[in-house]
Amino acid sequence: MEKTELIRKWLDYNLTPQEFEEFKLLDDYDELIKISEGLKMFKADYKANEAKILDDIVTSKKKTNKNQIFSVLTKIAAVFVLAFGSYYFLFNSSNNTKISTGYADKLSTTLPDNSIVELNAVSTIDFNKKSWSENRELNLNGEAYFKVAKGATFTVKTPKGAVKVLGTEFNVKVRDDIFNVVCYEGLVSVNFGDKEIKLSSGDSFKSGTLHKKSTHSSTPSWINNESEFTSEPFIEVIKEFERQYNVSFTLNNINTQQLFTGKFNHKDMNLALNSITLPLNLSYTIQRDEIILKSENPL
Repeated sequence: MEKTELIRKWLDYNLTPQEFEEFKLLDDYDELIKISEGLKMFKADYKANEAKILDDIVTSKKKTNKNQIFSVLTKIAAVFVLAFGSYYFLFNSSNNTKISTGYADKLSTTLPDNSIVELNAVSTIDFNKKSWSENRELNLNGEAYFKVAKGATFTVKTPKGAVKVLGTEFNVKVRDDIFNVVCYEGLVSVNFGDKEIKLSSGDSFKSGTLHKKSTHSSTPSWINNESEFTSEPFIEVIKEFERQYNVSFTLNNINTQQLFTGKFNHKDMNLALNSITLPLNLSYTIQRDEIILKSENPL
């Protein structure tokens, strides 16, 4: 992939694990990472010339010393990040705010009304900061846990359905064909298709079905750096593992639809791999950022 496109996708945090490895080989990788770290809390409200800025970043690699390169990149990237989407924040002329996480990352953020959002890996929310006091509404892609401050209706819109509350704690997961909602406190209203489903504390909505008192936890497991599954297809375990550890899997002789019940931690990859392979009699080998899984039982 061309350098320009890699940088574009990195700034939108849309790199696959393989593309991220290519990105890390760029000569400007260290400088770009420093820029990202320095701009996490940067705010601005002016519009940038996107094409020119991208060209400046791509062509700025001159045979000068490292400090000179970093100085140039810092000046132009502050505007460029705002134009294309930064690692955490995107502010544009319409006061739209976008907050994202990447692979192997989580983020806690406070909304204008002091509601708290915990974002799981590879997730995004966006909302209009200017109109927030009149309209508490945001869009979610991925997974997030919400602690909503009391007030007017609070709405989480997803590609699969919407969740509405007044003040409560709940988790929403929307990935591919998955749309799951768990209520941990208060009352949640889920709009799914032409149905409206009410969830009270301990209830969950999964695969279009309401499950009463299905959880006794006070928070989702991923908040405590664990991913937990109950009778879920193994492919969903694999996808979540890739998000949490920024790796890719190669599957040999694996039934990806077999159901898995268990969990893995987000801090020790070898321990996590044992947690998902031993129960299913699978073996694995690790080659850099690729994990090769093999079933000991023929399909």
